[in-house]
Amino acid sequence: MPRTIRESFSGFGRELLERFRDDYYARLDEVAFEERIIGLEKATAALCEAGVDKDTIIQLLQKHWDLRRSEANEVIYQTERLLLK
Repeated sequence: MPRTIRESFSGFGRELLERFRDDYYARLDEVAFEERIIGLEKATAALCEAGVDKDTIIQLLQKHWDLRRSEANEVIYQTERLLLK
């Protein structure tokens, strides 16, 4: 048990700074993920509008965005829904 108030708060600034850094890096990760999704959606929309067949789009999404087939199908489905609006 700490003997003084000073000892009680000795690591407080460091802990607070660490918390701020963790929050900042978590936000950066979130923004990077959102940008990746936006790029994926735009590329998929462009391929759909260009008339590229779905199997080719799926292959390209798997190759360049490292998606599973089910994920690529979902991206195409969502993109087609947006394009039909």
